[in-house]
Amino acid sequence: MTQRKKADHGPENAEHEIRKAYNCTIEAAVTHFWDRRPVPGVNPEEVIGLYKRSFQAYRKDDRLSAERWARTAKHLARAFWHEAKIAYLEPRANDLPYLRGATAEEYNLSERSDTTADLLDSVANHVPPGLSVMPENMQKYLAKGREHLAALGAEASNQHELVRAEHIKAAHEYGRVLECLSLAYEAEAAKTAA
Repeated sequence: MTQRKKADHGPENAEHEIRKAYNCTIEAAVTHFWDRRPVPGVNPEEVIGLYKRSFQAYRKDDRLSAERWARTAKHLARAFWHEAKIAYLEPRANDLPYLRGATAEEYNLSERSDTTADLLDSVANHVPPGLSVMPENMQKYLAKGREHLAALGAEASNQHELVRAEHIKAAHEYGRVLECLSLAYEAEAAKTAA
């Protein structure tokens, strides 16, 4: 994806707006028109469990744990959103015509694959304080993040641009989930030790 300065309104901006509209149209379709099939490897109950854990910590006046579990839930929900968008789009990639050559801005992509790989690598061997091994959920999300980055290597030049962008976004969100989980476990351990 290329970077481009923000375009003005008008007919000379048609391609830019078509690319942005394509992304938004797919998002609307995922939300409103999908046939409600489950997304492989995604369980929305995981997000709900994290959110409830946050709310329970808040009720106990453990605001630090509440904030950290809430951030974890937020990033996991975003990762799952990108997973749903990929699952919707991959079998329908040719249903709607689209213009190739989208910019990162047109697909709301602020992350890059190399910095996302660095993020995942930085948390790959991190065991949260108070634990002896990386928790199973963290291992799972690390694997999922890496799967998304690995998907970028498969026939990169022929890959659908929006699918590529969503893989990067999902991998980045899983990296953020790992950071937040580590901080949440650390906050709980500190509260228990106090």
